[in-house]
Amino acid sequence: MDRQSYIPPVAEKRCEACGKPYSPLRDNKCQPCYRRNARYGSTEYKREEIKDITLDFVLAHSRESGACLLWTGTVSKEGRPQTTDRKYWREEGRARQILLHRWMYEHHAGQVLRKGQHVKQKCGNKLCLSPAHLCTSLPRPGRTPLGEAGRYKGKPRREDYLERCANGHEWTEENLYIDPKGRRICRACQAASYQLRQGKDPSDHEWKRRKTWEETPECSNGHLYASVGWYFNGESRVCRKCFAEKERSRWLRVNYGMALEDFEALLAVQDFACAICAVLFDPDVRELTPCVDHSHSTGQVRGLLCHACNLGIGHFKDDLARLRSAIEYLALRSQRSSTADTGQL
Repeated sequence: MDRQSYIPPVAEKRCEACGKPYSPLRDNKCQPCYRRNARYGSTEYKREEIKDITLDFVLAHSRESGACLLWTGTVSKEGRPQTTDRKYWREEGRARQILLHRWMYEHHAGQVLRKGQHVKQKCGNKLCLSPAHLCTSLPRPGRTPLGEAGRYKGKPRREDYLERCANGHEWTEENLYIDPKGRRICRACQAASYQLRQGKDPSDHEWKRRKTWEETPECSNGHLYASVGWYFNGESRVCRKCFAEKERSRWLRVNYGMALEDFEALLAVQDFACAICAVLFDPDVRELTPCVDHSHSTGQVRGLLCHACNLGIGHFKDDLARLRSAIEYLALRSQRSSTADTGQL
């Protein structure tokens, strides 16, 4: 037998005034009925119907406070007096809010303000509807007056905008740059803006057009790109020889704690030859490139060796006893081989 869970129905609560279901109830009334009863003493919804906004209606919902006439009705999001045009609601079926400080100014001034004109209170109180405290605000400085539709028409275009930029630089082939969106950009103004962001005075740095790759066949250190080679790093050309020297200097500083000038001075002291075998160094041959010999315990640089001598000392682990044994071993073996050769003869 299939068991079915039984859920008892929830008792539906209804408002004793309007009969609509509502939860939770307060004094057996829904929230709207409770509020109307607490404010007006009755749950019956009453609304004052008016045909049009009149001065008597405004004065009936205002109170005097010194020289101000303060509105006591509904206000807008900005806190300014407003009311609903109920006649427009009945005729058109749409709601329309009327700003009462604007209506009050038009009523006493006898003129209709055009769209875009604003009315403000001189006393600083947003709820004030006193005609003596209302005035029209002037447009902001630096802006052109509003058009018939109340829209900002923008700053008028200069007559010479096709000849020079806003700062007076002429549109030349070197100075003009047109971005992908078709906008004109002045290179001199752009360079001056960049210098100002760096804290420099643009008048001390005159802008000059950057040379093209065809106009610069060599790098800043005088190396010809055609002979030493170059590569593009995403922003500019990089000389391969300058990059190799930079990496060499970094390698000496990081691994041996010596500058490139000290390395070249040590190379000159050794007459550009290995300190052990006295073979001249040759940068184009890998086995004859100078290697920095240093102590692995103290890190002190001892000299420059060729590739073979540096590996030999490294394999003997800088042990003098092992090196002496190797010398004796070679001397003994060479003596035996010479004696054997003599006996055969």
